[in-house]
Amino acid sequence: MKEEIAKIKAEIKFDERKLKELESILKDMGLNDDSILASLLYVADISKQKSIEEISTIYPENVVNTVKTLIKLDKINYSQQSIEAENIRKMFFAITKDIRTIMLKIAFVVTNLRFVDDMNEKDKISLAHSIFALFAPLSARLGLSAFKTELENGAFKIIDPKKYDEIQSEVDSRFHKRQPIVERLKTLVNNCMKDLGISGKVYGRKKHIYSIYKKLADHPLDNIYDLIAVRAIVKTIPDCYALLGRLHSVVEPMQNRFKDYIAIPKPNGYQSLHTTVIFEGFPVEIQIRTEEMHKYAEYGVAAHWLYKEKRSKQDSLDVRLAWLRQMMENENVSIDELAKSLSQDIYNNEIFVQTPKGKVIYLPSGSTPIDFAYAIHSEVGNKCVGAKINGKMSTVTTSLNNGDIVEIITNPNSKGPSRDWLKICKTSEARSKINSFFKKNMKEDTIKLGKSLLENAIKDKGYSVTKLLAKPYLDEILNYYNISEIDELYTNIGTSAISAKYIANKLANLYQKQIKQNENTSSPANKVTLSTPTDKQIQLKGLNNILIKFAGCCHPMYGDPIVGFVSSGRGVIIHRAICPNLSYFSHHRIIDASWKPIDEESKSTKKHKKT
Repeated sequence: MKEEIAKIKAEIKFDERKLKELESILKDMGLNDDSILASLLYVADISKQKSIEEISTIYPENVVNTVKTLIKLDKINYSQQSIEAENIRKMFFAITKDIRTIMLKIAFVVTNLRFVDDMNEKDKISLAHSIFALFAPLSARLGLSAFKTELENGAFKIIDPKKYDEIQSEVDSRFHKRQPIVERLKTLVNNCMKDLGISGKVYGRKKHIYSIYKKLADHPLDNIYDLIAVRAIVKTIPDCYALLGRLHSVVEPMQNRFKDYIAIPKPNGYQSLHTTVIFEGFPVEIQIRTEEMHKYAEYGVAAHWLYKEKRSKQDSLDVRLAWLRQMMENENVSIDELAKSLSQDIYNNEIFVQTPKGKVIYLPSGSTPIDFAYAIHSEVGNKCVGAKINGKMSTVTTSLNNGDIVEIITNPNSKGPSRDWLKICKTSEARSKINSFFKKNMKEDTIKLGKSLLENAIKDKGYSVTKLLAKPYLDEILNYYNISEIDELYTNIGTSAISAKYIANKLANLYQKQIKQNENTSSPANKVTLSTPTDKQIQLKGLNNILIKFAGCCHPMYGDPIVGFVSSGRGVIIHRAICPNLSYFSHHRIIDASWKPIDEESKSTKKHKKT
């Protein structure tokens, strides 16, 4: 494999600085030679130095598949307004097969960010939006904290450089003033470790800029207690708790500012002890963790990837990645829900609640027993009729609090969830599973709704439903979405998984493209043949024997509602009745026009004579 890597390096021409930076990032991520080779082949493809077809005949299948997936991901529009649910789902599918594909993609994004000064302004803004919409949240969910921080800070600096510099200046000023205090606290922590016989490292750190910016919406800068922190890295978990106890005995801890992420890790696997203490009159956060926890906090999934490759049983890594598979299972997640789910920062605004047996469920702040029930299982949610919170009967709409013990009351005879739950629940998982229930149990109604929405969208654009829903155009749409039958497309439209307006636009584009092809060349036998209209097919109210032409702006075809425009010296120009250009013409020069009925007998006679 190393020989193949060396060979492809020698063959491709690529910015040497970026290539070294990319390799350094991949090394930090702990990715193997297969992944490194795939990244180089991907560079060769996007730089047009080697085609995917050429690559496919030479290199291992797993490497080629990774390259193909990376190429597919390039086609995704990452702005939240136009993000395509189906494309994102394909990306998730790639993740469930091999998480390294997304880690590679993140590595390329980090590389581009480090050389952002080489980009034009438009590309910079596009990169920043893609980071906020997708890559920073994905890095967070995969536990790639080091890259999440770099991505968020870099994107924020692109979007709002003035605010970035302002916050950085304020933080640097406070850090400079408190530097002697931090150094004395570090000495205190080191002395506590020596007294306990604990070996390890202690250092200070500043909270990153974008994280501070988000907190400033709710708190003034001086009330952000983890602005400056001291971090202790020790050998074992008992060492973590021993050091915490010793510190609390010599410095005053702040109330409600202790979090034990070792006993109850974050959903992405993050573990550490966090406590805020008052030291020399200032609040300072102290974090205590083991070396292994620190490595995972920085590089997440990557830190344990090699271990994962060597085992066959499911482990906690699979559990931590379960959210991806849940997204795959719920095919009717809407575009807005996907964007919202991806952009939720799992480091903030979260609560944990427990089942009566002690299983911990993480949920967004403000979640209800509905969210809790669907987090356990779809059927628990579908049969939910009530809940007990801390042993007391409560409604399913009650907001849950941190540490609540929740028991879901189910009824096997329940008819299922209420549509009102969609307005109440906080998690995209609950919403998508509720939509799945209605999709499954009301499929016929959903198909009818989707068909109606699409037909109305086509009519709103001023097109004939029959023409735009021609089989060749529909086949292209079904193939694009990897859908096997039209009812499935209608179902996706009816559940808002796919936009009716978007499909109508694509159908109209295919229709107009076919018309232009017919104007320039004869259509191949395997393509749709749309006959070009002639002046003999037109009848004008009150006019005969006059020159008739067809407008190039709206391409009227037989069957379309039409009108005529009496031009100066060019005869009558036929336009579609909904042509936007008609609004610029003099009203008195618009005349009624219609298509003559097709004389089938005449057509048959002409055909017979030709024979």
